[in-house]
Amino acid sequence: MLVVFVVATIVVAGRMVQLRLRRLRDDHSLRPNLWNRFYDVDWGDTATNNYGFAPADPADPAPDRFQRQMYREMFKALQASGKTIPPGARLLEVSCGRGGGLDAFLEAAGPGAFQATGLDVATSAVSYCQRQWTRRDGLDFVEGSAMDLPFPDASIDVLLNVEASNDYPDRQRFFREVRRVLKPGGTFLYADTEKAKNEGRMAAELTEAGFRFTLREITPNVVEACREDSPRRRQVIADRAPLAARLLLRRELANYAAIEGSKKFNRFASGARRYYLTAAEPA
Repeated sequence: MLVVFVVATIVVAGRMVQLRLRRLRDDHSLRPNLWNRFYDVDWGDTATNNYGFAPADPADPAPDRFQRQMYREMFKALQASGKTIPPGARLLEVSCGRGGGLDAFLEAAGPGAFQATGLDVATSAVSYCQRQWTRRDGLDFVEGSAMDLPFPDASIDVLLNVEASNDYPDRQRFFREVRRVLKPGGTFLYADTEKAKNEGRMAAELTEAGFRFTLREITPNVVEACREDSPRRRQVIADRAPLAARLLLRRELANYAAIEGSKKFNRFASGARRYYLTAAEPA
């Protein structure tokens, strides 16, 4: 009977947590607190939070090399745009998380290429970054909202945003903020997902905000990264996720990480959800 009671308690608690997560999904005003708790967890040497890109540079020793590769692809998109970026140009990443992606981008760009700032809504993420990335000159981190970027008009040369905008309460407002802070001739390096049934919405919102762009679909690269990286992601969850989350949210954590076999992974693999990358510029 005790075993039955314990199992029933876990099931009920899990159901309550799932209902809470649905509320978080539907009420974006609650998201900052969620992300603050998420980044307050000790995730070890995992410092980059995206689905990843394959193939990844085999010379990168970081365990999250597929996630870092996504940022290298962003830098390649900047290079392919043909823009001349003066040394020390102002770079802003919005929703930088633990800063590992920004570190990979700056590593690809080379010393002195940018004066960079990482912005995140989570106090815990900013605090981690300020401790972790002190070795990099010309890099700082600030707390702030993507909805109201704390930067003057026309002050940023390159703005970077990777796999975060779908979590914002108003993505179109964010795009308008990006347009506001970018200098004339600046570049918006952007990557995120779109449901196949909503095909065209991302492009329409970018156009309405005043950007010229070409969307590059990289879904196959993302699927392969998720597949190859699934064992590591399972281990990170097992080693680092809080016990209550592992007990109550096992499927949700696997889905969040797009582990092979999860609902999220299958949606990418089937084409029901697609991943796009672009180097947009003010029209």
